[in-house]
Amino acid sequence: MRQYASIFNDVLGPVMSGPSSSHTAASVRVGKLVSYLRPDNLKRFLVEFDKDGSLAPSYKESWVDAGLAAGIQGMLPDDERLQESKALLKESGVNMEIRIGSFPGDHPNTYRMTLEGESETIQATALSVGGGMVELIGVNGFEVSVTGGFYETLIFTHCSSEMVSLVQGGELGSLIPVRHQIDIQYDGSRKTGFYVIRTEEPLDEETREDLGAMPVVERIFFLDPVLPVTSQLEPEVPFLTAEKLLETAGEAGEEFWEMGVLYESIRGGMSREETIGKMQALADKMQASLEHGLQGTHYEKRILGAQSLYLGDPSKRLRLVPDELTNEIIRCVSALMEVKSSMGMYVAAPTGGSCGCVTGTILGVANHLRMPREQVIKALFAAGIVGVFLAERATFAAELAGCQAECGSGSGMAAAGLVQLMNGTPEEACIAASMALQNVFGLTCDPVALGVEAPCLGKNVMSGVNALSCANMALAGFDPVVPLDQTIDAFNEVGRMIPSELRYTGLAGLTCTPASREWAKRLE
Repeated sequence: MRQYASIFNDVLGPVMSGPSSSHTAASVRVGKLVSYLRPDNLKRFLVEFDKDGSLAPSYKESWVDAGLAAGIQGMLPDDERLQESKALLKESGVNMEIRIGSFPGDHPNTYRMTLEGESETIQATALSVGGGMVELIGVNGFEVSVTGGFYETLIFTHCSSEMVSLVQGGELGSLIPVRHQIDIQYDGSRKTGFYVIRTEEPLDEETREDLGAMPVVERIFFLDPVLPVTSQLEPEVPFLTAEKLLETAGEAGEEFWEMGVLYESIRGGMSREETIGKMQALADKMQASLEHGLQGTHYEKRILGAQSLYLGDPSKRLRLVPDELTNEIIRCVSALMEVKSSMGMYVAAPTGGSCGCVTGTILGVANHLRMPREQVIKALFAAGIVGVFLAERATFAAELAGCQAECGSGSGMAAAGLVQLMNGTPEEACIAASMALQNVFGLTCDPVALGVEAPCLGKNVMSGVNALSCANMALAGFDPVVPLDQTIDAFNEVGRMIPSELRYTGLAGLTCTPASREWAKRLE
């Protein structure tokens, strides 16, 4: 079932540790979803990646294996045990095996998984679709679309004709006391039926027992949501374009940030107060990560050290081109990237690889100007709603559209956030975002040693400074020429045209330089 993008699901988040949201955090969520499918006494967890996809060359460097090990044990992306997850899984008696092979697939981030117990084997296929978002697309030969927002009940039956009559007659539905949706599939060759029941709230224990006790049921699984904002059976949002947002804001006489609150409260079925409260909690986590980074980070297995400290060194600042605000953005963006690279906790916004741009730019400017926390909250809502348009009309996955999908998107989001910080108009926020995105078309993803450090740091810094420039241009009255909606469509088109070798596959660019290969050996 199609769900609209959410600020807290798709754009600002997840709260996580590890190098990459689309690799590390997504792997945790994939593992978490399949943990609900675990056969009794799980002994072997086999994971297969296509040799031509993006996971095969980078799963070690991006902690994909650790993420899967964490998720299969029930952890979520913000669990601090990620670094020891593989050891913990082995101690529990489960053998996890990663296998690189060749299999057809339309998506570069495809996971094929086999869970073997003593008397049962479960097979599942899943995707990482960018920014930590995932989709379970297959279970034991049947197609599914589990994106982690619903409570989902998967039922396998051995007498499917009887089960179909139960569904068509409404008898199955009568067992479920809450609003629900039922999907039916039937495999004639196996004489097996497959039923997916989606609900917005968990089934009580009595209902679970009634479903499992039906004589036609062979196996039943109950999956909980893995996303912070749950899905709706009848999804609704107030707008999906910048043009409609501006129309809505004009009619209501409201600011740009208020459109973010309106959108997310309707999308998530939350009150305005609850929605703002979620953003306040997220802003606190962002500030804590920034302060951690500015104090200096330490981690052995990384390329770059704590360079953000250089910009706080008075002796070094004397040698810098005098521009306090720009240098503060560089310092804060760098500090957040260093938290990520040292396995600290941070907020992917919109991704792990671009976590420094939005957070570092908005907090860097706000803190430097001593702005109240309320202004930061407003700026994050402004950045978030631009991110919603990007999630809906483009992608945050570098595997699909290069680094323009990550740092480029972050730059457009940050530009709108800065306009909101300065109390700009909704029109000015859209202009700033459009200009910032126009400046980053075609940005490739080719990290040294696949470590999401270099040149990722520089691209985050560049995107933050680009956001500052475009925010000031918009506030001064510059003409973007192309409206935001049209810019995003062109942005997506260009990103999809970037050669696959330059989309975080490790097949070209800086990744293939002698220096990168040498770093890969050192890190190994």
